[in-house]
Amino acid sequence: MASDVREPPSSPEEASREESAHSLKTYETFPMPPPPSANAFPGGTENTAGGRQEEVSLKSMAGSITLEDFRKVHKQPCVRDSLLLGIGGGFGVGGVRAVVGAGIPKASNWAVGTFVGVSFAAYEYCRYKRRLEMQGMKKAVEIIDRKKAEREARAREAREARRRAKEVADRAEEEQKKRAWKFW
Repeated sequence: MASDVREPPSSPEEASREESAHSLKTYETFPMPPPPSANAFPGGTENTAGGRQEEVSLKSMAGSITLEDFRKVHKQPCVRDSLLLGIGGGFGVGGVRAVVGAGIPKASNWAVGTFVGVSFAAYEYCRYKRRLEMQGMKKAVEIIDRKKAEREARAREAREARRRAKEVADRAEEEQKKRAWKFW
């Protein structure tokens, strides 16, 4: 028989045996397959789109880059301007370093470093300006929409006031016609 749960176990072996017996699930103690998941669709898979999701790896990322991407890089916003600024800055710094007396390899290193730094800085600055411009345009569109709604509300109120005034005038005119005494 099982020991009383109110009494502490007499030996450490008995305590570990009781803990392991309570921690095991029914399908772990008897040779039965685990129960199916209640959330799984019949014949379902990991995701509802079917199949398994592809693992992202460096090889798959490199495989997604095509030659066409490099042919169209200058068409991306801010890239052309930043590359031109980087080329100009690199040429200027490299040329000055070469004229001042640094060796060709050292001047070339300075030119490439300046090209990378200036291009990156110009690209980020251009993206920052574009973000600010987009925010400004969103605000402008919101203001325009709000003013349009206000203008429509004022026009609706004016139409309603004109309609009410016309109704009052029409009623007054009908009252006048009813009050007027006619001889014929």
